[in-house]
Formats: sequence, structure tokens, C-alpha cells
Amino acid sequence: MKITRYLLMLVFAIFVLGASIVSAQTSYMDVTPQEALKLMLETPDLVTIDVSPAYKAGHLPTAVNYPVGNGSLDEAIPMLNKDMTYLVYCHADGPSISGSQKLVDAGFTKVYRVIGNYKAWTDAGYPISTLKPYMDVTPQEALKLMLETPDLVTIDVSPAYAMGHLPKAVNYPVGSGALDKAIPMLQGTKTYLVYCHADGPSISGSQKLVDAGFTKVYRVIGNYKAWTDAGYPVEK
Repeated sequence: MKITRYLLMLVFAIFVLGASIVSAQTSYMDVTPQEALKLMLETPDLVTIDVSPAYKAGHLPTAVNYPVGNGSLDEAIPMLNKDMTYLVYCHADGPSISGSQKLVDAGFTKVYRVIGNYKAWTDAGYPISTLKPYMDVTPQEALKLMLETPDLVTIDVSPAYAMGHLPKAVNYPVGSGALDKAIPMLQGTKTYLVYCHADGPSISGSQKLVDAGFTKVYRVIGNYKAWTDAGYPVEK
């Protein structure tokens, strides 16, 4: 009888311990703004995610924007690296809690959430960033970017890609919605060079990247024609 009782107690203890371990592995961690700042300064692989729709008004430094309410975070999660560390915040608890839990549920193990969100960060006197517009560059400057920027991604947003395009360019026509579909899959830390065959689409495409939180966006002044007029190479 005593042996049976002992075994039952042992099984119960193992169950409780196991449940505690599982719980620890499937939870994000709340951190203060001070602790969040420490993470930013000491964690090289940190990715800060703003899950609010108010990103343009101001956001934490280097943050990317995947609003939880419109499904952007759900679309981005499969493309994110589970080995990296994530810091999540919003302008209210509900979305930041939901966003953090979505990452945890998807198998991310290093997830932190800022207690008090954006307001607590600004109340602590810490710096914020606001969206900067994209930068217009000449064909000569665009060529320099290609030669000196290893992480450069050149995007042709026109439907005339097959007729000729800048070297190594990828094609996401803005008019067909292809760019909108591609944006969640693109890496926010890379550098982007956008062009078309007319100003309207290249301006729209560049702005879409900026609105999505991309901070290194350039647009070729004069687009494809200016590039070819300068005598620079194209691919078909």
C-alpha cells in the first residue's frame, strides 16, 4: 500500500514538473522598457516587431511592422527565423499579447513582450523612429549601389520585365498586386532599389515598401529609360 502511494506521488510530481517545463517552453516573457533596451543593446540577433497599425507615427528603433489585426503577422511568421530573438510591442496589451503568443504557438522560443508597450517606452524617454521616405537616385548612383551593396535587391515593378530589365532584378509588378503579395516575404533589413518604365508605378512601389517598414529603399530617377540612356547593361 505504501509503495503504491509512493509511486502515485512520484508520478504526480513528474507530471507537475513536466507541465511546468512545457509551460516554460511555450510562453513569451514580459520585459520592462529598461530590459527591452538592454536586449536591443546586447542581443545581435534581435528582431523588434511592431504589431500595431500606427507604425508610421513612430516606432521603436529598427522595428519592423507586421500588424496583428490585418493578418500581416500571420503571413510573415512562416518566413521568420525561429533561431532569432523577438521583441514584440503594440499600443495596447491585447494585440501585443496576441502577437507574442502567435510566435510562441508557431514554435519560436525566444519571444519577449514590452510591458506597457509603446507608451511605456516613450514615457521612459527612450528614442523612437519615424518613417523616412525612400530616396531617389540617378542611374549612376543606382549602379554604384549595385557594385557596393552586397544585400541589394533590385525590384522591377513593371509588366514589361521580359522585354528587358536591370541586372539581377526580380519582378513584382505593382499593378497586378504582385508586390503587395511579395512584401511580407521580403527581408526588412535588406536594401531595395525600385524602378519601372514610368514614375507612377515606381513611386507607388517604393512607397509601399516604406509603408511596410522597410528603411533602405531607393528609386531610380527616370526609371528603365534613364538606365539604358546612360548606356548601362540590361538583361532579358
